[in-house]
Amino acid sequence: MAEPKLETRLLATLVGQISQPTPIGDNRLIFNVESAEIAGERLNARVVSPSGDWIRIQPNGNWQLDVRLLFQTDKGEYIFCYYTGRLKADEQLSTRIANGERIPGEEMYFRSTPYFETSAPDYLWLNDIVCVGSMREFGGGEAIYDLFEVL
Repeated sequence: MAEPKLETRLLATLVGQISQPTPIGDNRLIFNVESAEIAGERLNARVVSPSGDWIRIQPNGNWQLDVRLLFQTDKGEYIFCYYTGRLKADEQLSTRIANGERIPGEEMYFRSTPYFETSAPDYLWLNDIVCVGSMREFGGGEAIYDLFEVL
């Protein structure tokens, strides 16, 4: 029997600037994505409005992500990106985030599952791939994800 494996390749890096969250009750944070760029060998684009991040804080403190981003490529074509994900957040990590500390990805479990939709001929291949995002650094109003295409 063959050894199980999962192959990936780097698709792009996503760097986003987010606003201070708007808290809704005790379990919801809403972030406006003020700016973001996605850059890679086959994909380069900037976020346009509307784009945002709706986070549900679970009873154990972990974050459940619901992110929707609209990108415009350097050719003027549009790509919709949406993803869910998880941040495992204990009380110490939550405090560090609330204080605006920049936290390296190695110090947290912050993963996402981005999907893309577009009708732009040069980017139709995005409609047919599955990706996984791993946070490289988070905090201080910035999020840096590395996005990997699952092969």
